[in-house]
Amino acid sequence: MKLSRRLLLLLLCLAIPLTILATSAAYWLLSDGVKGYEQRRQATELAHIQTDFEQQLSQTKGELVAIRTALEADHREVMDYLLGQAQLAGQTVLLMNHHGELRPLMAGNRPVDGGTQSLVELLDPILSVGTFQFERTGYLALEAQVMQAVALPLRHRNWRGVIAVRLVDADALDQLAYRHNQLLSVTIEPLAADAPAGLALSSFHGAALALKPVFDTAAVEDREAQILRTMLGFGALLILLMVGMFLAFRRTLLTPLETLRLRLEQGLGNSKSSRPLPQGAADELGNLAELCNSLFAARHHQRQQQYAMMRAISDAVVLVDPKSRIELVNPVAERLLAVDHGPVRQCTLASLVPGAPGQELHAALQDLLRSGRISLDGRIRIAKESGAQVLEYNAVRTLDGEGQTLGAVLVLRDVTHSEQLKRELQRKSQRDQTTGVFNRHTFEQRLEELEGQPGQHAICYMDLNRFKLINDSCGHEAGDRMLRDVAQEMARGLRKQDFLARIGGDEFGLIMKDTSALDAARLLKQMMERVQGITLYWDSGSYKVGISIGVAFQRADEQRPREVFKDAEIACHATKGKGGESQIHFFDSLDQDLAHQRNAPHWAMKINEAIVNDDLVLFYQPIEPVQAGGNRRKCEVLLRIREEGGRILAPGQFIAAAERFNLMPAVDKAVIRKSFEWLARNRHLWDTQVLSINLSGTTLSSGGLVAYIDEMCGLYRVPPETICFEVTETAAIANESRALEILHALRRRGFAFALDDFGSGFASYGYLRQLPVDYVKIDGCFVRNLASNAKDYAIVKSIHDVCRVMGIETVAEFVEDQETLSRLKAIGVNYAQGYGIGRPKDLESYRPVPVEDEVHA
Repeated sequence: MKLSRRLLLLLLCLAIPLTILATSAAYWLLSDGVKGYEQRRQATELAHIQTDFEQQLSQTKGELVAIRTALEADHREVMDYLLGQAQLAGQTVLLMNHHGELRPLMAGNRPVDGGTQSLVELLDPILSVGTFQFERTGYLALEAQVMQAVALPLRHRNWRGVIAVRLVDADALDQLAYRHNQLLSVTIEPLAADAPAGLALSSFHGAALALKPVFDTAAVEDREAQILRTMLGFGALLILLMVGMFLAFRRTLLTPLETLRLRLEQGLGNSKSSRPLPQGAADELGNLAELCNSLFAARHHQRQQQYAMMRAISDAVVLVDPKSRIELVNPVAERLLAVDHGPVRQCTLASLVPGAPGQELHAALQDLLRSGRISLDGRIRIAKESGAQVLEYNAVRTLDGEGQTLGAVLVLRDVTHSEQLKRELQRKSQRDQTTGVFNRHTFEQRLEELEGQPGQHAICYMDLNRFKLINDSCGHEAGDRMLRDVAQEMARGLRKQDFLARIGGDEFGLIMKDTSALDAARLLKQMMERVQGITLYWDSGSYKVGISIGVAFQRADEQRPREVFKDAEIACHATKGKGGESQIHFFDSLDQDLAHQRNAPHWAMKINEAIVNDDLVLFYQPIEPVQAGGNRRKCEVLLRIREEGGRILAPGQFIAAAERFNLMPAVDKAVIRKSFEWLARNRHLWDTQVLSINLSGTTLSSGGLVAYIDEMCGLYRVPPETICFEVTETAAIANESRALEILHALRRRGFAFALDDFGSGFASYGYLRQLPVDYVKIDGCFVRNLASNAKDYAIVKSIHDVCRVMGIETVAEFVEDQETLSRLKAIGVNYAQGYGIGRPKDLESYRPVPVEDEVHA
């Protein structure tokens, strides 16, 4: 709609109605103000009239009080004077005797006239039945006459009351209206139920009376008429003024603006012109034309920059309107889409790109423009003679300042070469560079994919034997050559659904889907034979490798595939640990050794938690002297773990895990600390007690042991002679130089040493000359059957004889009965330890028994 029509509608539908409404409102407000003023003025007049009536009543009462006083005092002259004044004022004074008879009171014994007598007869029925104990004042109406009456009690021997009565006739009311110039007339009428309370008069007898004034309203009506004429003239003047302003505005502004609009439309059609409007006069319209020319110049400059930018962009750019029709394409887009240099404006991508890719691009643009999304991306594949071309597109919806859609910008990028490189990199990232089979990362992904799949799947862990010999002897190049040959032979006999990967240096993983144990064993046996048949010739030498295989089965949701692969690894290492080579070992969950190895990580975590939370508990087992003598009691400190529920775990459940994960140094240090703590709390045992503390082989190999023991001695001030450290024969021999260094260092500090499990390992009496030990603990395998086995008896006796000569005391382990203890006593063994001597108990419950009270068999 044109601006002139809008202004006309605004004038007719809004401005003029509002003017009429405002004028009417002003008239009603002024009229209401005049009426309100008049009502307030009339109310004031009413109050004055009512005050006049009340004052007349008070004046009559005052005059009657004076007459009563003169009558009671019997002042005849004064009374006659007052009665004369009352008669002049139009009052009639009456007396009521004690018999209820009403008599007029006349001045100077004047005779009663007819009017007074008729008034007495009129009032007698009313006053004769009343009482004169109280004052009474007010107005009453009798036989169309309104009277003002005042009755007062009288203390007189003949009279009991005095009454003053005055008629209120038309003349009195006219005089009242004359005194108030705004009143036309005043009447007294019976009080109606809806009359205002302010007009009522005090009542002497009968119905209440009220004043009824009639006011002069001619002046008010003249003022209202004058206000109406004034407001009508003002409203008409405003309407004429607005019409004139509209006509002037249309002539001076709207017509020139319409001319300017027509010229702007012509200029928009000419895209080559940068200044389409002629220079106007030096007024506002001329300035507007100059501003429009500046905008046209800026638009032309921006369009030229847009064309240059589109030509400079290396990606294909297509601009579309809100209906997905092409507005502009750059040269790269023309080449990429094989568009001829003909006009493409108002075409769609479906018409430029043939087949499904064009339809997909067109549908994507329509979806973007119709939805609330800002951007959209994706890929299309265009079939060409040279091969498939992959285009990556990204479309962004363009918006104006108000959020309305202007169109979209489509950017196309040829990613065919990058996709080829990506596929090649992906293939390389999944493959092992040395062998060409899949790598560990890809193998783990395939393991995750097995979870939840039905059927039975064999997961294998394969470790090459003697491969390190090739690397150490011939170098890594020869090792890589052997790995390639092994991988090639492994993959040669696999099924299509099987998956082979290299997961470590000389370790391989294999997934055999949907297979039975028999088929898996047959295939793995053939693979093992092929690998064993490989011979590597290098530097005039020949090398062969073997292979150990652990197998575990994944069945539906019984166990996670990663856990199954760990079981296969455990089975493989169990085979190699037992000295087996080139064998296939199937994991059996009922095998206790394999179960312990599977649970080893769990126990390792429990050990760490027990050390951190101080849940390690020390038990003790007594070591009693077999022969008489000795002034110190001995006991071996044993380790336990207390679980949350209070259950005590024996060392057989967690020591193997601690040794496997190198936790024994931390465990041994915790035992040393808690033992020193206990001795520090039991100072009374320092002269009679020796605690034997075990040290593992890994603890002997680790550094800082001597410094830690020195720290505990300094902290708890425990004398060294109360501590004896036990090391196993195997640990001492395996770490001979390190063990000797530690043993001599601690021996210099005053600690005693015992060689534990002697005879079960690499027993050699030569080691006894090198190791500074004070005790040798004979392994229990020789002691258990000592009473019935002559060979064990001879071995124990020979160990004791050698130790006795070397000045080393002996301790027999696993002593479980009295007969064994008797044989040990006969041999001369110094100490005995076992269930026959005492079972392990909590160290906190330890109660010492004096050595002299002991009784030996």
